[in-house]
Amino acid sequence: VAIASLGMLGTLVIALMIDAYGPVADNAGGIAEMVGLDAIVRERTDILDSAGNTTAAIGKGFAIGAAILTSLALFAAFITTAETLRGEPINMSLLEPVVYASLFVGAVLPFLFTAMT
Repeated sequence: VAIASLGMLGTLVIALMIDAYGPVADNAGGIAEMVGLDAIVRERTDILDSAGNTTAAIGKGFAIGAAILTSLALFAAFITTAETLRGEPINMSLLEPVVYASLFVGAVLPFLFTAMT
């Protein structure tokens, strides 16, 4: 999992650069429309805009996938280190109410701190 997440993070720069193509193509279509160029120019920029929207969607999915794999690897490293320090295995089951509630609170904390700023 860690190697897969590092591989995705390593190529994430390229995916985000592709993601930046979308607004450029969208602006080109808007400029062509404001200047009053021929309809054929607007048709061509619409094709470029749709390609930009596709690359943006792919880039966002790629970034989310890399973040999920990285958080999974970090969680596995935390559990392994905690087991080493504790000297006994740690059982983490989502069916335990304490674990489930802790995951919920941990997921809500970024939104709480964001709302406070």
